[in-house]
Amino acid sequence: MAVAIAAVYFAGSGGAGFVQIDASGFHADVELRGGWLKKTVSVSQGEPAKFPAATYRPRRVVLRVEEGPDKWWSLLVRRGPWGDLATVKVGKGQTTTLALGPPLTVHADVKRNGRAVSVGLSLIGQAGEHYGPQVLSSDGPSPAPKLKIMDETANILTSGKFEYG
Repeated sequence: MAVAIAAVYFAGSGGAGFVQIDASGFHADVELRGGWLKKTVSVSQGEPAKFPAATYRPRRVVLRVEEGPDKWWSLLVRRGPWGDLATVKVGKGQTTTLALGPPLTVHADVKRNGRAVSVGLSLIGQAGEHYGPQVLSSDGPSPAPKLKIMDETANILTSGKFEYG
């Protein structure tokens, strides 16, 4: 019983603040974990959500665009890097705005191992958060992108497709 009373006392003693999302035309959902009780809470774009004043870390970010009643696509961050979202501080009586999503920058990570070359892609949001390259949609996961390498005269030197994972 004493532990439960202490938990209520400490959770309430820091006061509360608000978290809101600015994601430029996307529906966004951010799952944060933190606070004294290590609670995971979720906030979606719209009105600011009330949070206990504490420091939080992201667990998941989803950006989603709805093109119709049954037509949508989304991007997901699960592991980071998180950029400016790595630490989210919610102060008593303050509103913390999470600016994420577009404009997105495409970053290619090229690694060479002998004759083999691997190219990884990251989509980086305005807070520095790294979205996975796979786009999920109402039609299912998108197919892996295809690739053609051409010389300066447009002769195809090789072609293939990317693989997720």
